[in-house]
Amino acid sequence: VANPNKPEDAPEALVLDGDETAVKLISIQMDGQDLEAEKDYTLSPGKLTLLHPKAGATLETLVEIVPEDNTQLSGLYRSGPMYCTQCEAMGFRRITYFPDRPDNMSTYESVKLTADAKAFPVLLSNGNLLEQGTDAEDDTRHYAIWSDPFPKPSYLFAA
Repeated sequence: VANPNKPEDAPEALVLDGDETAVKLISIQMDGQDLEAEKDYTLSPGKLTLLHPKAGATLETLVEIVPEDNTQLSGLYRSGPMYCTQCEAMGFRRITYFPDRPDNMSTYESVKLTADAKAFPVLLSNGNLLEQGTDAEDDTRHYAIWSDPFPKPSYLFAA
């Protein structure tokens, strides 16, 4: 049954998938405004629900993950001297909150990887290398920015 008080153009709640055993939500903003727990969003096992999403809004989440502790080899994990991603079939939700389903096609137009240059000399991701160089704040670190403009499900993301 539709909510009679809801404007016709207002979007329904937006549910993002996430694995709370691997992802810790630090902060969340919509169009640059901090969102409040329980008022603007809720967290439940496996889900981050935005209660009042705005059509066309920019959502930014800051999460903490610990790839060294990830023994499931799903999401972002460390294998020997390398950090790897394995997002198939539902690994992306171990990296961040996201609509982690194969029917959700997304582009990854700006993926920035930053790491210690000696320990991690190669920084790879999907798509085309846009820029690479030395970190302006720490010359022992380097970065690479990749762009993959072709829509794909999150399980094909690689970094």
